[in-house]
Amino acid sequence: MTYILSGFRTPKPGKAKDLINASVDFYKSNNLAGMVTVNSEMPSVNTHRLVADADSIESLHDAFELGTIPGQETLAGLESLTTSGTRYIIRERIAPLGADYAPNDDPKYMLRIILDAKVGLGPELLDVVLSNHERLGGPVNVTAKAGSLQRIILSRPLAHFSDVTKARDVNQAIAGMKQQGMVSWNHLCESVERRVGRIAYMKRST
Repeated sequence: MTYILSGFRTPKPGKAKDLINASVDFYKSNNLAGMVTVNSEMPSVNTHRLVADADSIESLHDAFELGTIPGQETLAGLESLTTSGTRYIIRERIAPLGADYAPNDDPKYMLRIILDAKVGLGPELLDVVLSNHERLGGPVNVTAKAGSLQRIILSRPLAHFSDVTKARDVNQAIAGMKQQGMVSWNHLCESVERRVGRIAYMKRST
């Protein structure tokens, strides 16, 4: 199972650009596979690091405790640019994006659909999500917080903002999916939220 370690940072007033640049520099200098995304609506600067397996996650935890994680000083510099420190989340990548849905150009935006399951219905919601994912040929990445199915996140990289607006045309999307046999998940969700982030940096895993 592949994991994603995400860090969410709210920049201090006037420090958003500095935080973006510092986050990108941290990923580049350590040659890390993953992304830096910027959400201007919240606002926040977020890092998303690919981690190969559970043992590697545990090794990162050990390094954090010992203060031996690569780039420790740079991470401290990121903290100094935030309002309240970094909030970390570990997610499992349950199903990948299908090759047919990858953008032709380098992606500039990340569309996320956040599904919060009703109490006790997380496993059932995941079953529906994975059934639709297989039926449609993998239109999104499917991830969930490690150890919990309460929140399931569907994400898809897009090349241009015009693609974002097309993807958010809900009626058209639902109609197309129904024609392909998609099962609705709305009755299993407490809430459904869509977010769009700008990609400031991306390095694919090798």
